[in-house]
Amino acid sequence: MRTLVVAGDYPWPEDRGPRMRLAMVLRGLRLCGPVELCSVISQFRTDFDAPDETLQLSKVARVGFDNRTASGAGLLASLWRPSMPLGLPWQDRSTVQRALARFMSGRYDLVWFFGARPWVLAGEPVFGPTIIDLDDLEDQKIVARLSMPHSPSSEWPQRIRRQGSTMVAHEEIRRWRRLHRRAAQRASAIAVCSTLDAERAAKGGLANVAVVPNGYRTVEHPLGRTGVGSPPTLLFQGLLRYPPNIEAARMLASEVGPALWAMIPAAQIRLVGEHHPDLMELHDPPRVTVVGRVPDIATELAQADIVVVPIRYGSGTRVKILEAFAHRIPVVSTTLGAEGLGAVDGVHLLIGDTAPALAESCARLLRDVRLREAVASGGEALFSDRFRTDVIEEGIAGLARTVAGRREC
Repeated sequence: MRTLVVAGDYPWPEDRGPRMRLAMVLRGLRLCGPVELCSVISQFRTDFDAPDETLQLSKVARVGFDNRTASGAGLLASLWRPSMPLGLPWQDRSTVQRALARFMSGRYDLVWFFGARPWVLAGEPVFGPTIIDLDDLEDQKIVARLSMPHSPSSEWPQRIRRQGSTMVAHEEIRRWRRLHRRAAQRASAIAVCSTLDAERAAKGGLANVAVVPNGYRTVEHPLGRTGVGSPPTLLFQGLLRYPPNIEAARMLASEVGPALWAMIPAAQIRLVGEHHPDLMELHDPPRVTVVGRVPDIATELAQADIVVVPIRYGSGTRVKILEAFAHRIPVVSTTLGAEGLGAVDGVHLLIGDTAPALAESCARLLRDVRLREAVASGGEALFSDRFRTDVIEEGIAGLARTVAGRREC
């Protein structure tokens, strides 16, 4: 069984959630036979590792495109295309389509599009049996952002700007939902990363949805520890150029931190990952350290007493939580940050949806060794039961066989 993967990312290094998911998808599909990977990525990206040799992919190529949001004439063109989300750069489609035509050869038993963006840039094609992996439901990100509380303003210019932004956001939701329905109508199956996203997709009229959970590899030697380090350390890590993560980092440093320091003055916060330059204004060591990108996250995990996920908008499931579960590191998260995992407050992690609640949860875990051990064990058990990549990869192979109409790979 021969498979083509057209991805909106390039998975190496496997240093963030979408790349880990893509690598997992590739491993699952390799169980069914030869796999070719064409990554459609930003022409400005510079961090590339060599492909994982153990996968033995038949062919790998990277196609760069201009991923900047449209402006000027490009924005006007997007406004006049109600079928296309405004935040989806599609103007470089001809470049991608030519490159993909050169890359493809012969017949494929299955085509897996990793993300809506590469499918759009490729011209929304169907090359036989096709799966489109919507690892993030973009409309749900906007819905969550609109639901966030904001401070009322008496200044009319600010009120007008906010109303205008809200109108644009609702239009963007409609456009993403049109695109998702179009994808579902043309593809053999739509993959999403949780049963919650599957329910949301079904409500939006998507009938052919399959759940492919995010996962994490089994850890032979977990890095978590029962005792609390000196100083007590909170870790928030991820792509800190991504707006939901930027907002979460600001909340953690500016709101959660002060509430926590009133209870545990020695606590320190580490913000780890490639970051937006503006986040350096949060850098205030030793209390808040903007670490930036690190070559090996294991060093940071080893000194973390708590992994904090203060996400207030976004979608998908957080691989950073699965990573902490696998390493037996206690987790404190917002409800949204942990959604789709089936995690229970007080059993697998602690939940807080306001800065004081998050700070209180962190303080409890830093003070109570028995509670730390209980939630670390609960999180590890949930990970082992549902989110091991080896199990999920078998499911990916099964989905591939079903869509391709093969009894065996």
